[in-house]
Parts: sequence; structure tokens; C-alpha cells
Amino acid sequence: GTMVKSVGVVVGVAACLAMAAAELPSCDSDVEKHCLGEDADMSPEGIDACLKNLGEAGRSDGCSLYMRVLEGCAADIGAGGICGDAHMNGETMPCLFQRVKPEDLSDACAAAMPKKEQGTGLADTFWAKGKRMLTDEEAESLNEDDRDTYDRWVKRKTGKKSSKDKERDYAVRSQKKAKATAAIQGIADNTAKQAIASGASKDDVQAKVLAAATEAAKLEVQGDMTGTLKTFTKGSLNDIVKQAIAKADTRKGEL
Repeated sequence: GTMVKSVGVVVGVAACLAMAAAELPSCDSDVEKHCLGEDADMSPEGIDACLKNLGEAGRSDGCSLYMRVLEGCAADIGAGGICGDAHMNGETMPCLFQRVKPEDLSDACAAAMPKKEQGTGLADTFWAKGKRMLTDEEAESLNEDDRDTYDRWVKRKTGKKSSKDKERDYAVRSQKKAKATAAIQGIADNTAKQAIASGASKDDVQAKVLAAATEAAKLEVQGDMTGTLKTFTKGSLNDIVKQAIAKADTRKGEL
């Protein structure tokens, strides 16, 4: 069957394949160790039978995986299969493991492939989507090497800030906050004016203005692309509301 032919093909290109990809499964070392020699049957069929006779226990993990993959992926490496041509050229494993997307393999083939282990390192977990600052708890959970990498990155990212940089950051933050606060105040003022003019009760006015200010604050924070604006506290929003109602009240008196 395909199995027989394939092992023969692979032994033929063993040398160049071994150079190209140490991590791809193969039976090369098993063939050398157990299936070559003066009285060995070195035909593809003989080698195949020899590998099968070794059994799981006698074969290397890589070889057992190799045989499992060949069996499971028979359709994929057969004529017309996604790796059919590559298989004829002795590039079966590079095709199955490296060139083809896992979702393009047949179900039987995908099932035979080794499960990709989820790494537990920094790059596989907290930084999987890109580098970012970690919480203290996350940083605590790193192993020594990753912690070292992380600390160095943090130092590069934050340690170079001179006091001038810090002053500038603070100025930018303050300016942003002031601008946003003014925008929220404007919305609160208008809401208060309308609510009082409509003759709403004091509690109603309070609720309407607070709702408008809260919504405006949320939009300001969302619209800030740099992440400099932090959320507005209840206290700061209440101050804005108080001010808006006081202004509207005095204006009403003036009308």
C-alpha cells in the first residue's frame, strides 16, 4: 500500500530531509538502527515490515508519529491529495506539517497529527497578542527567565523617562483632562438649563444632568485613542452636575 512505498521513498531522501528539518517526524534513525544490515531485507516492503515489527515500544516517538501520520493522511498524500505531489517528491512531512494549513487537511489526517501544545511561557500567554504591561499577579506567575525578559522590557519602556518627559506627560494628561472636563461641563450645563426650563423637579433635574454627564464622560474616555484619559470618578462628575445646576438656577433667576 502507500505505507510501503512511502517508507522506501523517505529512506531515499533521508539525508537531505534530516538536514532540512530536525523537528519533523521521521523513521530515519530507526531504519538505520534496526532495519539495515547484511541480512536485512532492504526493499521498501522489507523496511516497512521491519518498522512495524518493532512495535510502539521499539520505535522512537518520532517514527511512531511518522507512521501514524502516513496512515491517517493516506488520502492527503495519495494521487490528487493536497500533498500528493510533495509525497511523490519525498517531501511528505514538510508538506503536511509546514506548508498546509491544519484546517485544509482531511479529518483523519488532522486527527493523526500531534496536538499542538499550548505553551505556558510569556510569549504564549500574556503576550500572545503583543507585548503589554502585566498586573502584579501576572508578573508573579512568570518563571525566572520570562520574568527577566519582562523586567528588562519594562525598564526599557519606562526607565528611560527623564523628569522632563514625566513633566510633559503630566502636562498632556492635565490638558486632556481639562479639555474633556470642559466638554462634559458644556453638555451638563445645557441639560440643566433645559431641565430647569421644563419645570422638572429638583430630583429629576439632578438625575437628567448626571445621566448626560456620565454618558459624555464615557464618550470622552472612549474617544481618547492614546489611553491617557482615565475614567471620571463619581465625585468629579457630581461636581460637574452641581456646577451645571447652580449655573442654570442663577440664570433662571435672571430671566
